[in-house]
Amino acid sequence: MMQDTGYTIQDKEHTPQKGGIMHHASCIVHREKGGFTLIELVITMLLIGIVAFIVADAMSTGFKAYFVTDNRKEALDQARIAMERMTREIRNVRSLGRDNDGDGNIDADITTANASELCFTDTNNTAIRFRLSGTNILRSEGTSCPPATENTLAEKVTTLTFSYTYASGSLATAVRRVQITITSTISSESVTLSSEVYLRNLQ
Repeated sequence: MMQDTGYTIQDKEHTPQKGGIMHHASCIVHREKGGFTLIELVITMLLIGIVAFIVADAMSTGFKAYFVTDNRKEALDQARIAMERMTREIRNVRSLGRDNDGDGNIDADITTANASELCFTDTNNTAIRFRLSGTNILRSEGTSCPPATENTLAEKVTTLTFSYTYASGSLATAVRRVQITITSTISSESVTLSSEVYLRNLQ
């Protein structure tokens, strides 16, 4: 079996020389193999660059979407943890069972009720306070308001706001509903939760 060596053999016949002798010679001619021209190389590199740009852009978009989703989830988790704890405990504000301030309503055992802080005593006779310090929601409990020892309930919180609905007037003891609004922000992704709590022992 003949093997392609990349060369061809060409026979050449020469005209008779002196003496009438015909000369026959063989010469080996190199066969040029196929290659790339400069233009082909430039076009190939250009196409590779375009494809790489498209792939990189798609991957970048995917990574951004992943981080946005992850940050929003973390912000939501922080806000939800705080909201669930606060609504559960505020719902159990203790009733004093009497009208101490003379407004004609049974008083709630609430010591402080403003836009940034709420301190009350629950049905287990535990004084509880919630407030925002920096970007942390702090919770404290003790025997009276305000309790001294505070613990972090949630982090990365930008706003914590309390608003109130009163039986009459605007005294803390007349509070009947508490509206809580929490905004948690992580890497520019913000989540806001709101909840309204009815004081079950003062309906």
